[in-house]
Amino acid sequence: MIKDRLIILGFASTMFMSTGCDETQASNNKNAKAFAPTSVEKEVQLRGSFKRSFEVHEFVSNGITYYVSDPKQLLIKDSKSINQKGYYKYFDTCVVGKISSVGKYGPLGKYQKQLTVRRICT
Repeated sequence: MIKDRLIILGFASTMFMSTGCDETQASNNKNAKAFAPTSVEKEVQLRGSFKRSFEVHEFVSNGITYYVSDPKQLLIKDSKSINQKGYYKYFDTCVVGKISSVGKYGPLGKYQKQLTVRRICT
C-alpha cells in the first residue's frame, strides 16, 4: 500500500517537473529570437592588433574594436609562436574571418561587432 503511494507520488512529481521545464524552455526560445542579430555574417581579411585578457579577446582594425570568437584557438597559437606570455599584450596580426551583424557581444554586451576567426593570413 505504501509502496504504491510512493510510486504514484514519484510519477506525479515527475510529470509536474517535466511540464514546468517544457514551459520554461518555450518561453526562453521566444526571448532568444527577439535578441538575435538580423543580418548575415560576411567573410573578410583584416590586419590589426589582437589583445588577449582574462575573459576578453579583442581585435582592433581601422579604429573598430571587435569581440573575437576563436573556436580553433588560432590566435592563441599565433601569440605563443611569437613568445607572447601573459595577458594584456597586443600583437599585430592578419586574420580571415566572419564579421557578425551589429549586436551586443562579449561580457556585458560591450562590443557591437564580433569577429569569428577562420584562419591566420600570411
